[in-house]
Amino acid sequence: MARKEKPVFTPPPQELRRKAVNFKKGFGLKLMPDEQRRLEEVVEKATDAFTKDVAERLRRLRAALDDVASGNDRADLAMRAIRSLSLDIKGMGGMFKYPLLTAFAKSLNDFTKDMGLPGPRQLDIIAAQIDALYVVMARRITGDGGPTERELLAALKQATARYKRS
Repeated sequence: MARKEKPVFTPPPQELRRKAVNFKKGFGLKLMPDEQRRLEEVVEKATDAFTKDVAERLRRLRAALDDVASGNDRADLAMRAIRSLSLDIKGMGGMFKYPLLTAFAKSLNDFTKDMGLPGPRQLDIIAAQIDALYVVMARRITGDGGPTERELLAALKQATARYKRS
């Protein structure tokens, strides 16, 4: 039996720390209350841009779903767009305190990840997930939502598990 040696961790050189933390222009390793407030203000100002960006991605999702449902020659490309857009939205939700948006987008992305062209029930599930994303944004549901939202997410998870096929 070979004897394993313990790993040896070497601390990073001070030069790396100096590059990572700019004490003249940036923030220290621990945020002071005024620095945290300034960062929160930046995020709040970006919220309007975030809302517009998500709204545009949702419109593109809906258009892609229409292309897939019509079965036209852009259906394969539209499915790739659905996967890509849902992944984008998934990554955006948490930063702006929309974890429910992230959860619905993740559900959509997971459902469509390895999917070819969907059948009628799968199209209905994709449409329901996109509708849920619209509702979260339209009602500005931050946090985890309430019992209704949690039940809807659970129901969508059950539907995706039941009707997923590659």
